[in-house]
Amino acid sequence: MFTLFRPVLPFLLLSVSIVAATPPDWLPEVQMPPHGWNDEPSANLLLKNSDGTKITTADAWEKHKTELQNAWIKHLGLMTSVRKKEKYYAPPKIEVLETFDGGDFVRKKILYETEPGQNVRAYLMMPKEIKTPRPAVVVFHSTDNHTYHRTAGVSDTRVTAIGYHLVKKGYITICPQNYLWPCSDEIQNKIVEMSEEFRKRNPNQWGMARMILDAQIAVDILVSMKEVDPKRIGTTGHSLGAKQALYLPAFDERVYCSVSSEGGIGFEQTNWDDVWYLGPDVKKPDFPLNHREIVAMIAPRPFLLLGGDDSDGDASWKYIAAALTAYRLYGQPEQIGLFNHRKGHSIPPEAEEKTYQWFDAFLTPQK
Repeated sequence: MFTLFRPVLPFLLLSVSIVAATPPDWLPEVQMPPHGWNDEPSANLLLKNSDGTKITTADAWEKHKTELQNAWIKHLGLMTSVRKKEKYYAPPKIEVLETFDGGDFVRKKILYETEPGQNVRAYLMMPKEIKTPRPAVVVFHSTDNHTYHRTAGVSDTRVTAIGYHLVKKGYITICPQNYLWPCSDEIQNKIVEMSEEFRKRNPNQWGMARMILDAQIAVDILVSMKEVDPKRIGTTGHSLGAKQALYLPAFDERVYCSVSSEGGIGFEQTNWDDVWYLGPDVKKPDFPLNHREIVAMIAPRPFLLLGGDDSDGDASWKYIAAALTAYRLYGQPEQIGLFNHRKGHSIPPEAEEKTYQWFDAFLTPQK
């Protein structure tokens, strides 16, 4: 039986620093708690060691973060350890299925292996004129009949075609297709079928383990390209894709900047207990892990949560409030926030523009 585990890297304390950048002028607004909110309960939940002692320094938090990551790895049956941002991982062999000339950019439909015998399709897009290495973004799709065709702008350039619009702005993007859909239709049936097949191959792992693996391999592809600046990697996703955009930077420090839209950050806010995500144990009262840890594991790198008062919104603030306590330990500007557009489970124009502004602020500056 194939296992998704990869060798665990030894712990290495990184000197993680924020890029010298001008943050969006609206950053203070997304760091304000909802009206009438009391942050005190959230602020006291995170910065404690297993023995109850307080965590008061960035070094102490980094060590505790490794313990948290290992606890999550144990639950997920995770295929990998924390990936260090200065570490190189060889990309898989890539087959180019088709090439499209977009005028000022090129879009390649590619195929590559993740699990042995299990292939993933993706769209890899880049501007034609590249004189210096560019920032790059991994864009995850939502539960949509068009899956990665949507994010790459193949089926529609108007609705959630984030990867397409980013490449038009000068970024390099990769839009992978989630393993739950080997084709672009039969959404619900394929979710059940593919998650059951995955569990048969890997009975000790939950679906998010495979999603993280696929996400990290997409990063492997980007950082192997001479056109990409490996220090300026970002990720974003909506709904289903938002879950991947939350977990990827928490387990891969090569990802510097992230935006997660309407994924439902709390266990109670969406279907995290499904087997293609985290499994039913997460809804048990005594489950020892929490997503405030996942958000805090991203610190001090920039993280923006988008909500519409559907899957995410005011109720999600407690996760940002808890994570802020970890961000403050680094003595750097806290580049984290929640923007609630209050327009339901969608990416309205103002939220889409916030995404582009976030990446422009934190990925564009040269290091």
